[in-house]
Amino acid sequence: MLLKKSVFIAKNRISLILIFFTLFVWLWTVFNISAWRKDNVIIHDIISYYAYLPATFIYQDLSFQFVDDLPDDFKGKIWYLTTKDGARVQKMSMGVSVLYSPFFFIAHQQARLTGHPADGYSKPYQVWLVLSSIFYAFLALLLLRKILIRFFTDTITTITLLIIAFGTNWFFYVTSEGPMSHTYSFFLFSALIYFTIKWHTFRSISNAVALGLVGGLIVLVRPSNIIVFIIPLLYGVYSKETLVNKINLLKSNWHHLVIIVFLVCLIFYPQMLYWKKATGHWLYYSYGNEGFYFSRPNILKGLFSYRKGWFVYTPLMILAVAGIPLLFRKMKAFALPVTFFFIINIYIVFSWWCWWYGGSFGMRSLIETYAILAIPLAMCIDYIFKQKRWVQISASVIIFFFISLNLFQTFQYRRPLIHWDSMTKEAYWAVFGTLTIPDNYQELIQVPDYDSALQGKEEKVE
Repeated sequence: MLLKKSVFIAKNRISLILIFFTLFVWLWTVFNISAWRKDNVIIHDIISYYAYLPATFIYQDLSFQFVDDLPDDFKGKIWYLTTKDGARVQKMSMGVSVLYSPFFFIAHQQARLTGHPADGYSKPYQVWLVLSSIFYAFLALLLLRKILIRFFTDTITTITLLIIAFGTNWFFYVTSEGPMSHTYSFFLFSALIYFTIKWHTFRSISNAVALGLVGGLIVLVRPSNIIVFIIPLLYGVYSKETLVNKINLLKSNWHHLVIIVFLVCLIFYPQMLYWKKATGHWLYYSYGNEGFYFSRPNILKGLFSYRKGWFVYTPLMILAVAGIPLLFRKMKAFALPVTFFFIINIYIVFSWWCWWYGGSFGMRSLIETYAILAIPLAMCIDYIFKQKRWVQISASVIIFFFISLNLFQTFQYRRPLIHWDSMTKEAYWAVFGTLTIPDNYQELIQVPDYDSALQGKEEKVE
């Protein structure tokens, strides 16, 4: 009897075992890549996300004038934009720095104790930045498991987490460019869903506070992600009656709404204070001439282009999209919020002037949404695995193939056989399934026309 009980417990914790296995694979991959050995961690957008921390706690100068006194080979590690008035300001908001900060302080103490330069950029800082992304990715999977296990079996939960962890481009952005913003937003999106469910189950002040704190950080990391509040606002709404009930629920708990709004504003206030001090304006658009073209969204290219198409480089997420209609049958509480969020988010993401989002593996701008899409993904998998045996076997083979393909293409991108921004149909199929760069590779790729895109003009390049 005890043996049977132990087997039952083990079977219902496979998803938890998978999470710890995933953590091991992430760590093994990270330490084998060892990007910090090549001084290759604080790069690209990470430079701007991170700059707030050393500027504040080491150089005590958020005006970034201290950069002028740095050695020439050090200056390239700190970026800033210059306003019309000559002020130096960071392009990215400070949300990711807030999430980096516990690991930054650990690294700073380690640098001081071990004789490394305590300049914010030496090896300890880079190692702990990488570990921070692993930490938040691990927490995100734990939260997703808690969410999914409420509605699905452990088997379906396990398959869903397996696809997200190994079958999407998130794997690259945890192991190779972890300190980019996507994993941190992924964690926050997972937390928002978790506390949305908790607040609707038990409407406590603590759950409202948690929603406010998480929501505030989401906006601080990326202001455009404020649309994620569609999830808690529409959760449980699927008919006229439930809409009326939701309105009455919010009215009767108006003080919770005040707490949430207050906390979101409070968390975003330091960013406004920084803008005010740096530019003289409480609200400041720090992206200069970069912007959205809402009248000409590149949705089809964003989904299907060989350059960065979401369904081309992360095809398993087709299952997540296919699962959205199923929510209206089986999980009505999530149906409208997930649908509205997905449509609006796709529209906003692909209205950005650089719809391919520069150098990246696949469509990195959608990674945080996998936390929300995990629900329809699980719904689709659950539907498939309730079909006939041959359907289940076929689906398993397809899932295994595309997980393997994702891991292989992740390796190709690192080499790089898959170019960071210039892939074409011809280049994609020329390198498909191979680790050898074709002799005519440079003829097959085509560099995007950034100038035309910046002006909102139609590109000829696919």
